[in-house]
Formats: sequence, structure tokens, C-alpha cells
Amino acid sequence: MMGADQREWTGPVTTRMRCCICGDDTEGADNYIVLALSAAPSDAIQYLGAHADHFNRALAPGFHLDATE
Repeated sequence: MMGADQREWTGPVTTRMRCCICGDDTEGADNYIVLALSAAPSDAIQYLGAHADHFNRALAPGFHLDATE
């Protein structure tokens, strides 16, 4: 998520991560997402960052990302 001034990252991790699809920096990207992965019975969470358009292209046909705040 972006802060109120649209410049400060306020997501669940302290800084933006590289795109898990292309490996490029995501700093300054308008359509950036953070994915939170977890698996029972552990409470551990793995976060992945991605450019939203790259993530959409990696999804199976018929699936798409709907971004919400």
C-alpha cells in the first residue's frame, strides 16, 4: 500500500521487494502487489512482491488479480 502522499510504502514489509516474476526492482512501480503465503500448521508467513501486470500474466487462463486497498 502507498501512504497518503502516494510516495511512502506502508505495506506489511518494511521495504518493497524485487518482483518475484522478473527479478527487477519495484521501486516507483505504480502497480505493485505483495503476496502473503502461509501453510498450516505453521504461523510463519512468506511475503513475495511482484509487478501486478507480471503476476497477472503468470496466472492460469480465466484468473486475474483484482487489487483492493
